[in-house]
Amino acid sequence: MDLAAPRPLTLTPPRRVEMAPAGRSTSDAEVTLKFETLIAETLLRSARAARLGDDGLGDTGDTVRDMVDHQRAEAIARAAPIGVARLLADSRK
Repeated sequence: MDLAAPRPLTLTPPRRVEMAPAGRSTSDAEVTLKFETLIAETLLRSARAARLGDDGLGDTGDTVRDMVDHQRAEAIARAAPIGVARLLADSRK
């Protein structure tokens, strides 16, 4: 069995996706991104609550899980948006 040191984990930031239609202000794009993040975060939390079993963090890991869920949700919203934010931005035209 090889007990070499683990390789370092390198994280690359997700590519930025412009979610607001052309001509809209950056603040609109930021708001729609945050809304998309909120939806993805809610879906992740619901999926975790529906899953049976222990995730290894115990009862004190709620804050860690919430932070991880938020980071994952933001990455999902930037890289592969669900589309709700785009619909909202388009409806404001």
